[in-house]
Amino acid sequence: MIFTKRTSKILLLTIVIQTSCFSFQNKDSISLKQIIYPDNIIFNAPGQNPEGITFNAKTNVFYLSAINQNPSIITVDFNGNVNTFSNDKDETSRASFGLKTDIKNNRLLACLNGPKIGNLNIYNLNSGELEHIINLSSLLPEKENYQINDLIVDNNNSIYVTGRLEDAIYKIDKDLNPSVFFQKDEYTKPNGIVYHPDGFLLVSYSHQNSSLVKIPINNPEAAEIVLINNFDFKGFDGILLNEKGRLVGVTFSPDADGNHAVIELKSDDNWKTASISNSKKTKKSTTITQIKPNVYYVINQDWKDRNAENWTLEKVAFD
Repeated sequence: MIFTKRTSKILLLTIVIQTSCFSFQNKDSISLKQIIYPDNIIFNAPGQNPEGITFNAKTNVFYLSAINQNPSIITVDFNGNVNTFSNDKDETSRASFGLKTDIKNNRLLACLNGPKIGNLNIYNLNSGELEHIINLSSLLPEKENYQINDLIVDNNNSIYVTGRLEDAIYKIDKDLNPSVFFQKDEYTKPNGIVYHPDGFLLVSYSHQNSSLVKIPINNPEAAEIVLINNFDFKGFDGILLNEKGRLVGVTFSPDADGNHAVIELKSDDNWKTASISNSKKTKKSTTITQIKPNVYYVINQDWKDRNAENWTLEKVAFD
């Protein structure tokens, strides 16, 4: 090729464009087109009956559990497209509850329940391959019923799991060794759970006398109820800790007017007390996941039709 000023400029421009595209595409969680966050994502998944939801910021998809035993864990994108995630349907058909994406360790964690058994399943986040089954119900053989309900991962890769019907919190260490972490007679029906980077858990105990409980990781016996100011706390189902260090939860029961909501709590004394900082009415829902600051989605679930064909993810953003 004979190089002229014109061909040199064209070649230089081509290199600049290709280099810019390469640099842009290698930034994590960035799409070539802007993502639209719909107010409602309606998706078709007959008989899915989801309870748990979590989000993968790398692939921009939600994961939905299935309380019905036949459907598998699925993924749903912002356009409502559905794909099967888990591939263990024939191996262990169990009802799945709470889910958690663990991007750091490339795994999806799932609470699985069946007759007289409760497991934590660990899947490869990329392939959906079932890598580990951890039997938690074997730690409390005297119990008649089990419901492995929700879970969280701490900074040391330990997993904490609520056992709602067995009134217990389990711990699975980084080597996947399970144990009973916390169990006290006065604390019953643990539900949603989060880990605070200051070294404690916040757990919603949801029942007739619901409470939010702070449990230090290094001294669980020092657990104490968080006093929530000017609020008749009826318990949370799913909860998360947002980028402001505030607790965001889906109400477990309706208020006096029959309304359900997503509520944000803040604390100025390291969660000895808390108060409401935001609230948004929603349809009856179970669990919640965060997409970005002040953008959340809940899974609408009123338990009226476990075999429904269509389901809805509702966006929540505080005013």
